[in-house]
Amino acid sequence: MPSTEPRSPLRVRDPRAEIAAPPEGKRIRRLESLQGTRMGLLWSQHASSEKFWPVFERVAQMTFHPASVQRLYKDSTWNVATSDQIDALTSQVDFVLVGVGG
Repeated sequence: MPSTEPRSPLRVRDPRAEIAAPPEGKRIRRLESLQGTRMGLLWSQHASSEKFWPVFERVAQMTFHPASVQRLYKDSTWNVATSDQIDALTSQVDFVLVGVGG
């Protein structure tokens, strides 16, 4: 005889499940100072940050006096920057300031 109780879409998962450890990252050198270094700016172009981001860039440049500035503005807020884009940016800079918006 079929059950007359409604089926619930709720699924209960074991909170003790083992979670895969993240891969080990590369060790990077620590910058003693950001003054005069090569600065990268990665911006998602989220609509909520359109007025903030240009001001943030100017303040960062006035604060850190970078030797150079490289920018990567994502094509879409919702899509990730490709690994090629990230590799190209990080090969040209000492540190990156990231604006995620929202």
